[in-house]
Amino acid sequence: MSFEFKSGPIPEERRAGNDRPQPEPPMTTTTRRSALVLPATVALARPAFAQTFPTRPIRVIVPFAPGGTTDLMTRLVADNLGAPLGQQVVVENRAGAFGVIGADAVAKAPPDGYTLLAGSPGPMAVNGHVYRNLPYDPARDLCGVCMVANIPYVMAVPASLPVNTVQEFIALARARPGSLNFATSGMASRLTVEMFRAMAGGIELEMVQYRGGAPARTDLIAGRIQLVIEQAPAFLEDFRAGRLRPLAVGTKRRFSLLPDVPTMEEAGLAGYEANAWMGYGAPANTPIEIRRRLATEIDRIVKAPAISERLVSWGAEPLGGTPEDMDRMLAEDRERWGRVVQLAGIEKE
Repeated sequence: MSFEFKSGPIPEERRAGNDRPQPEPPMTTTTRRSALVLPATVALARPAFAQTFPTRPIRVIVPFAPGGTTDLMTRLVADNLGAPLGQQVVVENRAGAFGVIGADAVAKAPPDGYTLLAGSPGPMAVNGHVYRNLPYDPARDLCGVCMVANIPYVMAVPASLPVNTVQEFIALARARPGSLNFATSGMASRLTVEMFRAMAGGIELEMVQYRGGAPARTDLIAGRIQLVIEQAPAFLEDFRAGRLRPLAVGTKRRFSLLPDVPTMEEAGLAGYEANAWMGYGAPANTPIEIRRRLATEIDRIVKAPAISERLVSWGAEPLGGTPEDMDRMLAEDRERWGRVVQLAGIEKE
């Protein structure tokens, strides 16, 4: 079964206005001179505005509990961001509802660059497809500032399962339809498997839901669960110890900490791409000059050797980039997960 994801540009927001044409005032010598001077004045004012930013502390909201991957990466950057900006950068955790509470707070904040979001796929790309009464619209109300890192997903199975490749797992699932289970501890870990199932030809797997990643890992090691596709860093020690077996990673390129493990595409699932990521976001309509000012410093921090090495040690791939880069990535991610949700027949909760 072929399964192709296509992405498109984010539609431009239309501004409401009066459609009735208004008569133009007569062009006097004064107004004619103003018409020539005003664009230059605005062009000069915007860079000056960006250069004076910031003039007070910046708040970064992490929509998850302290200690997780998003929280750690956010603080690593924030701790180094205050000095070049000349202002304090404060990190605030607002956990709850799979990131909805924190993301909603940022979406409703003034678009002035002083409230930022520690962004990740759930709050910025997935939630809009799976929650009916979401209090914000990720595509309409949030925008990108700068990516920090990718966190590869990995397809992992128990060491006791008699498969060594993705194709062997697919063959086993076809030979034993409905007898293999996969674990999910949230919507993201479900969607990664749903995409795999579809691209593997609609194989039958039973879903088992867990309240967190720890109990799912325990049952996977014990062989009570036969599959997870989750963030790779959580399982690196299990792979080294031989308790679990990695079959493929979801990124376009091989993962540096698992160099012998093929990508899903190399394993025969052309077009499969799934990875977590962390990046700084902002309320929509935050001026691009401010976003670029922030992105310049974040990009410099992420690419500094000490920070880059720390991210790699956590199992992440440093990124950086511009606001435009992150906006393009967000458009692709929203399109991809929207198609997966539709294909899997997942109804909004």
